[in-house]
Amino acid sequence: MRPSGKFMQRHTTPPLMTRRQALTVTLAGLLTALSAGRLRAEAINPTVQTATAAKPKSVTLFTLSGAGDEDGRDWQNAMPIDSLSKALSSARPGSGFLIGFDSAGQPIAIDKGQIRIKASGDESNPVFLQAGLIADDNGVAAASKDVAAFFKSAQPWSVKDFGRRGSAYFALIEGASHLRVSGFHIDGTPADGFFKFRGKETATFRDIVISGLEARNVGRVIETDRGAMLQNLIVTDCRAIGIIRGFARFRHLSDSTLRNLELDAAKMDAGGRNVCQLIAVSEGKNLLFEDIVLRNAINEPPPPKEGKEPGYVQGDGIVCERKTMNVTIRNCHASSMGDGGFDLKTTNVTMEDCSSDSCKFGARLWAEGNNVIRRCDFRNPVSRNDTQGACIQAGGTLEIVDTKLHAGRGTVAISLSKKKNQNPPMVVMRGGSIEIEGNAKVAHASADGVLELQDVMVNGVKTSRRFVFEKKEK
Repeated sequence: MRPSGKFMQRHTTPPLMTRRQALTVTLAGLLTALSAGRLRAEAINPTVQTATAAKPKSVTLFTLSGAGDEDGRDWQNAMPIDSLSKALSSARPGSGFLIGFDSAGQPIAIDKGQIRIKASGDESNPVFLQAGLIADDNGVAAASKDVAAFFKSAQPWSVKDFGRRGSAYFALIEGASHLRVSGFHIDGTPADGFFKFRGKETATFRDIVISGLEARNVGRVIETDRGAMLQNLIVTDCRAIGIIRGFARFRHLSDSTLRNLELDAAKMDAGGRNVCQLIAVSEGKNLLFEDIVLRNAINEPPPPKEGKEPGYVQGDGIVCERKTMNVTIRNCHASSMGDGGFDLKTTNVTMEDCSSDSCKFGARLWAEGNNVIRRCDFRNPVSRNDTQGACIQAGGTLEIVDTKLHAGRGTVAISLSKKKNQNPPMVVMRGGSIEIEGNAKVAHASADGVLELQDVMVNGVKTSRRFVFEKKEK
């Protein structure tokens, strides 16, 4: 936000986590994890959990072209992938559908047709949909991240024309629920995603686990229609590299967990109308983001017209809009974002053990509420064009506890920004440290606001200080 007007300041003195190997879950491994209760909803809402002890009652096997009698009873008689949509339409609770590949086989084209999923399992017997390498026991085995994609765009994919690649390959419709989806290796999706939850009118999807995805060159991986409401979703152990619009966008998401994700946009930039938000949530509550790495989402504005100021650089990690509440972000790490590592308009945010490096804003918290940042490390904010970078920007109420901030030349540790129809921001920082270099500032405000430092080490000196920013009377 650009500063406006003149203000007077009154005071009284009293490393990012390294890359993790994403876990790819086999059918057997997924079942073991489910039986052990490891893939479950977090206690952020302990009354709502996904089904944990379950295994398929029956399994049907698929390959690209099918084989033998094409009845799916074993790999020698696998059904062709063209039959999957019809088979899924008659799925019953406990049905399992396995899609098998060999390491050198031809991929399935994701831009030629669409597979619809409308069947649901139940709380004890979900429906399973899994992709992997053909195994001798009529199962599938996990594929390493280096194996060629199982599902790939048949036409050459590029940043320039990704938006013209059509619809998502899997369309989840009619509130399909109680599903376990895993093992998909993907290359070259459109903006419509690889999985899309459809719902032009309200449709609620419940108790879904998506795991073990490997994706490259994607518009999006998971997309939702405006009418699609997701509850009790778990997305876990996934990796995506080369992302234009985002890994996942949710219009309505509640009582859900995203964890163990590695998301690297690789600085792909398709222009100002294709802003990258690696994870975006428009509306919902009771969300947990845990153990997520977010990198390299930068959208440069077009060159300014003559006499115009440079435009606003975009690109965010985790974004939660104003109609979200009760969000926990734990052990998540953002680097090289054009805008915010964590851009949160949420009411009631808890951030713990998170970090940012080389983002315009490490974390932005916009709303009034019970907002807490605890044991985090935000460093090296980057000013872009005429926007001053900050480790933390607050527009509401915020408590910062035992957190490290480091701001270099031309940036600020804590920026206060009053939002329309809200009270002036009130921020209290207890413990932790602030380091500033060159002409960097401890605090800055674009409007009225208050920042209190209580026993904060500022460049090595324990400091208790109150900053009051007031609009200067004319």
